[in-house]
Amino acid sequence: MNNHVNNNLRNSASEVGLRRVLGFWDVFFASLGGQSPFLSDLTYASAVLAIAGLAGPVAIIIGSIIAFINGFVVARLSKRVTEAGGYYKYATKYLGGKSTGFFIGWNYLFYAIPYGAAYVVGASYLAQWILGIPWQINLPISLAVMTVLAYLGIRVSAKYAIFAGSLEMATLILISVVLLLIPHGILFNPFTYMGSISLSTFMVAVVYAIAIPTGYGTIAPLSGEVRRARETVSRAVETVIITGGALAALAVYSTAVAGLSYMNIHEFIRFLNEATGKGLSPVVIVLHHFLGVLLDPIVIFAMINDGILGALAYVLAASRTLYAMADDKQLPNALSLVNSRGNPVISVLISALALDIIALITTYLLGPFNAFLLLGFLSMLANLIVHLSANFALLRAATMKIKAVLYGVDTMRGLDKAVSVVAALITIFTATESMLGVKIAELIPYFVTLAIITAYLVIRALLVRGGLLGFRVHNYKIIK
Repeated sequence: MNNHVNNNLRNSASEVGLRRVLGFWDVFFASLGGQSPFLSDLTYASAVLAIAGLAGPVAIIIGSIIAFINGFVVARLSKRVTEAGGYYKYATKYLGGKSTGFFIGWNYLFYAIPYGAAYVVGASYLAQWILGIPWQINLPISLAVMTVLAYLGIRVSAKYAIFAGSLEMATLILISVVLLLIPHGILFNPFTYMGSISLSTFMVAVVYAIAIPTGYGTIAPLSGEVRRARETVSRAVETVIITGGALAALAVYSTAVAGLSYMNIHEFIRFLNEATGKGLSPVVIVLHHFLGVLLDPIVIFAMINDGILGALAYVLAASRTLYAMADDKQLPNALSLVNSRGNPVISVLISALALDIIALITTYLLGPFNAFLLLGFLSMLANLIVHLSANFALLRAATMKIKAVLYGVDTMRGLDKAVSVVAALITIFTATESMLGVKIAELIPYFVTLAIITAYLVIRALLVRGGLLGFRVHNYKIIK
């Protein structure tokens, strides 16, 4: 009797399914949170400014264009695949079926969860360095708020993202405008300074700049909960990249203008090199010069907010990937259970708790700065494989014949093929540049996970084909 009741409850829960409740602004701000704009300005944008000097805004513009090309791949695929799961679904449909999808899905999880953890740990490190708030206090608070928001469901999370993201955007724009209007500030043309550095040095700055308008990859797994997903997802992907790049370029340019108001160009370049050489953020130093203690509450809000939003965006994306894999019988059915609010709570809790544990343990063992670096390194190869799979999926999709033209999908095949190839080359170049100096030993956890996934796929294939002692697989049970 109890088993019968439990089965009915499970069936009724799973029949609820994901609901299409998200509009354009919901997914836009959820993705913008995955960029962590203020945190990116204090880290990646500072590095761009230090490397490229007054040509930094140009490096960010070029980096944003390159990121847009990769984002265009996701935008085009999102018109073809509107279910939850994102990259897992793309690989399943266009790159060899469920086994390939399973492999890519796990790579996405290995990318998303450590990457989201890196954001919240990075915010914790900056809050400790700038404000003196110990990570033992700010990190658990950020993780707890993120976990609660994820559990409450995507509509609550989206509302928080809209409120906090809008406030942060307005703050960044206001600060940038204030810096531009500072007396004695020198407005300059950044393009005229491109000849002052070598091309190779400039390209290193571009690599850092590409990392700024990321976050668009968190939209794709949410497609199953987006209204009019074919149009909305692609538009949100493209818009969030442009917005993130524009905010970063404005922040870097205004910082340079403000710096030149009380330093000459040679002093400013020396200041950039010395600050970054000591692990300090030039952006924060310039802001403190003009805003003083008024900057502290802004930084407190931005740091905690970015940590929460960045981690939340990747938890939501990871949980929807788990849900999609379970819904396709690639993982236990329990992961596809959805509550009455349309939230896959088990997948959400597993994703959130995994991120919480990884963030806390690595920070406890290594300290916040080294934990931030390690988590970023760990997600690097998985990120490469995930984005390459999307590039090849679009190339494959563009070569397939379909019977009818659907939402413009079949009208741009030539462009899709060209963009997929260019995006693949860009992804390989970016990953290669980013991995210079990374110790292979730091990536051992990724290789171990990859070996386990591969072994699982091989064993499962043998079992399904009856190649192992005459057994076969049925609903995760081996039957003779």
